[in-house]
Amino acid sequence: MLDTLRQSATSWVAKILMTLLIMSFAVWGIADIFGGYSDTTVAEVGNSEVSLASYEREFKIETQNFSQQIGQQLTPAEARKYGVDRSALTRLIGLATLDEASHNMGLAVGDVALAHDIMTDPNLIGPFGKFDKDSFLTALSRNGISEKSFMDDRRNYLMRSQLIDSIQAGVPVPNAMAEVINEFQGETRNARYVLLPPEIVGTIADPEEKTIEAYYKQAAIRFTLPETRSFTVMTLGPKEVAASLSISDDDLKAAYEARRADYDVPEKRDIEQIPFKDEAAAKAALEKLRAGTPLEKIVSELGLKLSDVQLGEITRDEMLSPALADAAFALAPNSYSDPVKGPLGPVILHVTKISHAVASTFESAKEKLRDRLLSEKANDEIYDIQNNIEDARAGGTPLEEIADKNGLKLVKIDSVTAKGTTIDGKKVETLPEYRDLLTTVFQNEPGDQIPPSDNGEGGYYWLRVDAVTPATLQPLDKVREDVVALWKTEERKNKLDQLAQSLVERGNKGESIDKIAASLDRSALNVPDIARNSQNDTFSRLAVTRIFAAPKDGFSYGPVGLGESLVLSQVTAVNKANFDSQSASIESLKDNLKDSLGADFITTFVAGYQNEIGVDVNTQLLQRTAAADSGA
Repeated sequence: MLDTLRQSATSWVAKILMTLLIMSFAVWGIADIFGGYSDTTVAEVGNSEVSLASYEREFKIETQNFSQQIGQQLTPAEARKYGVDRSALTRLIGLATLDEASHNMGLAVGDVALAHDIMTDPNLIGPFGKFDKDSFLTALSRNGISEKSFMDDRRNYLMRSQLIDSIQAGVPVPNAMAEVINEFQGETRNARYVLLPPEIVGTIADPEEKTIEAYYKQAAIRFTLPETRSFTVMTLGPKEVAASLSISDDDLKAAYEARRADYDVPEKRDIEQIPFKDEAAAKAALEKLRAGTPLEKIVSELGLKLSDVQLGEITRDEMLSPALADAAFALAPNSYSDPVKGPLGPVILHVTKISHAVASTFESAKEKLRDRLLSEKANDEIYDIQNNIEDARAGGTPLEEIADKNGLKLVKIDSVTAKGTTIDGKKVETLPEYRDLLTTVFQNEPGDQIPPSDNGEGGYYWLRVDAVTPATLQPLDKVREDVVALWKTEERKNKLDQLAQSLVERGNKGESIDKIAASLDRSALNVPDIARNSQNDTFSRLAVTRIFAAPKDGFSYGPVGLGESLVLSQVTAVNKANFDSQSASIESLKDNLKDSLGADFITTFVAGYQNEIGVDVNTQLLQRTAAADSGA
């Protein structure tokens, strides 16, 4: 749900805001401030602040995103080496700049507009096709975000959107610019080519012993077994605790009476809600509806479709406001309400179907209620059990004894690499899929007292590193055949590359590609209309790039798209792109250019506004935060 909340502001406007990431600290400078600011503010842009909490949250999110991109979980210290902290802070300062500009220009978003934006956001729609406030508030609570903070962030987002719309409105895209870019992007080339497989260079003789030894040292990393670690994991979660608990029937009956409403099926109604701009328009439409005018006609006159006003089958609590709920659930089937004042204006309600409430029984709710109570009781007891476990660990009690006393299971993992595989690259099936598990294992040593971590399921897990096997260079005698094979592969690649270079030189000196192909006992083939962004099994991106860097009749070579071969190419024709300013492709190109230019305008505005109002950064707080993350 947290991802959904973040996605709720990922329109093209939000994507433009991401261009702010390209701005470095040099744009707004670093002023070592803080002669009077609190230790909860990392930066100030005019009167707008970037809080430490928002910075830490943004840094964490961007670290996770960057880790996914490179396929390796980074620690905060490692992320800083890649500049993720600068990226996160730059983005937040850019957003604060736009917030400050929006406020200074008098932009505002009213409560009604804010409510409508949230209620109609497709990313916040619940399982029944409507906005689900309870799920929304629960998700906010779980992720430590208050409703007020979310509302403030969304209001600022909408104000930023107004500002951005005004900045990029009417961005001109000259035909000359579109024509130049279309000419570059749309150009294609015809070529003739010859495939050069590795075996074309002939047999590679075995290297001398001195060569083998030298290559073994040079490529030692290729023959080194990775470090492995053995460790033990103990998990405490609601399931483990619940298994040791019980609930008596008397307690179940008492809980059922207190929570009966949770198991009763509430009345539901199929409701159509027709909105109007004012009460007069609603009253005029009501007269027509009660006189027999079809609802479809009234809705059509409003510029809507019937599906736009159908709320579906919903309960009283799912209505947008108590006033609307009272009116809808007081109506008889197939009747229209008087105009009702809703949060977004007057509406007429129409009930098409009523599904009556169904009372539950103790027996029907008994098992679900038992599971619920056990889960709640387990969640209440987990914290106390966790504290008791920590006390035992502090006293030197081994995990085996702690697990036995608390009825917990231990999982022992032997000789796993940092990638979660065995030494021969196989997946370790018994490895728990806990976040940061392997990172924690490889950051600690045997004997270290590792704090418990969140297992992502409402509980904790404990680690103990049992053994470390360092990375080991295998003896030459054991890997001699692999060394020789790898050396031959590299030697064959070098010889093939040298051959391709010599063939390019021969072709550029005037020798035909057919003659070159015949000298290799091969044939030249034709390929028409190679696009600049082409890529396939025969032509890699590098090979295509070199074709477009060569003049007409010029030769080039590059790797094939799939395999170890090289491809020798000669450009036989350069085909210019057509330019029709009215075509769909050119219109699409102009739209993309408009977005790009709009992003440039926004970036320029942000940089200029920052220069005008000033940006102060609390470098001391940032340094302390970085030191805390690294354990310094």
